[in-house]
Amino acid sequence: MQIGRRDGEFDPNDRTYADLAGVYEYWLGKQAGRLAPSWADINLMDLPSTVIPRICVVDVTPDKRDFIYRFWGTAITGIHHYDLSGKSIRLLKPADYADTIYQQYQSVYDTREPKGFLTEIPLGSGLFTYYATVRMPLSSDGHDVDSILSAEDYGDNRDQIRINLEKLVEPKASDG
Repeated sequence: MQIGRRDGEFDPNDRTYADLAGVYEYWLGKQAGRLAPSWADINLMDLPSTVIPRICVVDVTPDKRDFIYRFWGTAITGIHHYDLSGKSIRLLKPADYADTIYQQYQSVYDTREPKGFLTEIPLGSGLFTYYATVRMPLSSDGHDVDSILSAEDYGDNRDQIRINLEKLVEPKASDG
């Protein structure tokens, strides 16, 4: 079943998603005027304990054509009901959802800038859930993006995330 791409961008500093804005502020502090901090600069224990389970980190493959999960938080397993640690993001299910997430990571890789995304996750049987994420580049050499840090927010009110996503994708629908 084709679901199409259901995501939209928001400012990573948007205070609507306070936990994500906090992780973004942490990333900015570690950036210290460089392209991006390295994974070695990030200490997950510096983040609130409620955020760590909603963190994931992907490494850019040497051929720059894929992203492999280095770190996959336990809350992410709770949403997806599987763990992709050490595996490609292309293994997310269904394939259209994997493509959406791939495009998000590719956008951060290409622009070398942090981005916020609201995303729809198909759960099967026509049901969906929604989440907000901030994806931030990491660079071990200060020149190339070699990893991407993400923090996710499933919200106390997922309907509000859905409404916010609808506001973002509505203009896209009228463009066609």
